[in-house]
Amino acid sequence: MSKNIAIIGSGISGLSTAFFLKKFGNDKITVIESNKISGGVIETKLSSKYKFETGPNTLSVSDSRVMDMFNELNLKIKYPNPLAKNRFVLKNKTIIRVPDSFLSFLKTKLFSFKTKIKILFEFFNKSKPVKKVESVYDFFNRRFNKEFVEYAINPFIAGTYSGNPKNLSIKHVFPLLFNLEEKYGSIFKGFFKKNKNKYKIKRTILSFDNGLYDLISSLSIELKENIILNSRVIKIGFEKNKFNIEYLSDQKITNMQFDKVVLTVPFHKIKDIQFDMELTNKIKGLSEVYYPPIKMVTLSFKDNGNKEKFNGYGILIPEIEKMNILGVLYLSSMFNDSAPKDETLITVFVGGSRQPSLAKLDDKKIEKLILDDLKVIYGFNVEPEFITTRFWPHSIPQYDLDYSKKIDLMRSIETDCPGLLFNGNFINGISLENNILNSLEIAKNI
Repeated sequence: MSKNIAIIGSGISGLSTAFFLKKFGNDKITVIESNKISGGVIETKLSSKYKFETGPNTLSVSDSRVMDMFNELNLKIKYPNPLAKNRFVLKNKTIIRVPDSFLSFLKTKLFSFKTKIKILFEFFNKSKPVKKVESVYDFFNRRFNKEFVEYAINPFIAGTYSGNPKNLSIKHVFPLLFNLEEKYGSIFKGFFKKNKNKYKIKRTILSFDNGLYDLISSLSIELKENIILNSRVIKIGFEKNKFNIEYLSDQKITNMQFDKVVLTVPFHKIKDIQFDMELTNKIKGLSEVYYPPIKMVTLSFKDNGNKEKFNGYGILIPEIEKMNILGVLYLSSMFNDSAPKDETLITVFVGGSRQPSLAKLDDKKIEKLILDDLKVIYGFNVEPEFITTRFWPHSIPQYDLDYSKKIDLMRSIETDCPGLLFNGNFINGISLENNILNSLEIAKNI
């Protein structure tokens, strides 16, 4: 018999959970969303001239089950131009391409000869963690060296997590690498010996015909009878193995009863929901997870002979370079329909854990800082034809050094309230693919 299930939040995790539940034959699903539209952080902006994202920019897919989902939704997949394989890092104010082959690794100026030897001979590194809980910084510094951390790991973590590798847990940020070392004593040795995932496919970067929001639109259409928009959950009670949910919509409070509840709202919002007294303190502990602020600035400018400087996916800026920006995405290089042919469209990221105060500056100050940095990096004055900003006061959950305690706390709450489940980018990885796969597993278990 189908269970009556509530899903709180209609971001990618909430919608994917509902999609898979429906696929497995459960139609008694209610998705409750506080905003006027679904999607969470996925936002695509379309105009007569420009197309860009103000949240995640692309999807990285390496699991066939995710591709199966896209095909079932009849999504028109769009792959970036071949140039997007080119990725760059700034070193000593010089743009250096990230090596993507063994030969380019041997030739790259990104790493010194000493660092290259460290990388090549990681197989023989017998070092063990000094601390019980090891940071991302300490792990890679121990297995490789400081230069590798500064010019590979630091910019990568800033660009993906908006984070600082010294403050993040290797166990939770890179669980595969953590487990490979623990089991085989070496990352490289582990890659050679580990069992192959039967769903594994070659990793690819993609978007959709009209941007990532096509995924949200397709899921919303598929679930149109199940989604309640503009409705804020104010209370979740648990009694006699049933959940009583109160939500506010159009200034009216509605009560509904469910067998199970899947919470997909980010932890910085979970404190706004009232729970039964015995859960209040535990829920409060989850709300302490840090989400650093990020400001995304998207701008377009005339090429004027500089187009080749933006041929690639983008550039990451290591902290040691002492710049204001974290990185730049080359949107018009990735997708031809992002901007007019004679313009270059980019998105610049500012703030994160590295410099959270910068993200909170007003737009004019941010724009000046960005344009100054772009001149240093690319060697010419960028004169925007178009510029817009998107401020995220809470961007990405930080899997900090105490994150195991947060996971234990979630599991404790789920044990205390059988039928209450957590799902979102605060579990098992922050990527959209991770969110979809988490949702698939939850739907299977329900």
